[in-house]
Amino acid sequence: MNTLLTVTLAGEDHPQLINTLAAKTHELGGKWLVSKINRLDNQVVGILKIDLPTEAVPVLKQAFASQSTLDVRVIEALTAQAQIKTDHVMMKVESADRPGLVHDLTHILDNIGIGIVKMENHRIGVQDIGKTLFFAELHLDVPVDIDTEQLVEALQQVEEGMRVSILENA
Repeated sequence: MNTLLTVTLAGEDHPQLINTLAAKTHELGGKWLVSKINRLDNQVVGILKIDLPTEAVPVLKQAFASQSTLDVRVIEALTAQAQIKTDHVMMKVESADRPGLVHDLTHILDNIGIGIVKMENHRIGVQDIGKTLFFAELHLDVPVDIDTEQLVEALQQVEEGMRVSILENA
């Protein structure tokens, strides 16, 4: 029997770090189903979904935890629940910036039952108008019974002049 694990890691990067973790997983009969690794300066952050024989889970946890430069968290997947059918939607948001904007956007999405798969945002100061502008790109899992036009309208109410557009339905 196998166990699904979600592993998050963050810390100091060094040569062969990711290769070492992947090799240990393979040695124990596991495989990385999904991995997202980002490096910035001398730091690394990542999230992994690993399928591993259940009896190897403690050994893998110990091997990952032994990496002294990393903060590692391993979560065993809960039993499968009924899946809600969703569409993958990419959305773009542009607005004047203000404190709490990300909170307000994510609060609405969470209340509606929309999963945020990925969110990237940044702010740009524009001296000519004396304001800071907010830009975000979101990859969402939207239940098929939710009208995306109504979703856009709901999000546009967060801030006057906010522009929300659907870039892609995949």
